[in-house]
Amino acid sequence: MKCYPPRSDGRTLSAEHTKPFFVADNLDDLRGPTRGTVVLPITIDWTPANTFDLSRPVRVRSMYAKVLTEAPNEQALARFLSKDLLLREWRLLRLPTYVRQEWEAAHAHLVGR
Repeated sequence: MKCYPPRSDGRTLSAEHTKPFFVADNLDDLRGPTRGTVVLPITIDWTPANTFDLSRPVRVRSMYAKVLTEAPNEQALARFLSKDLLLREWRLLRLPTYVRQEWEAAHAHLVGR
């Protein structure tokens, strides 16, 4: 599902209000890696720190926050996210409020995890 960040009328729009983010329709579609090292493509992470060791929880959380906010489409979510890791790390992810709200609205069992 394609979503856009909320905006308040009368406020100047910034780029974040025109760039969509994506929410998986079904968490079972998230079949990304659960171990090893992941290198995110430049379309998701354009920094030199785009390599993530999934054995390190802090790097998992960093990668997941990046993918959840920057994935260019739903296929990228499915490719890089794992349902099990997402459920395990959900409450610890540092996400924009609007991203967390849309994911929790679509997947009620994420609320309070």
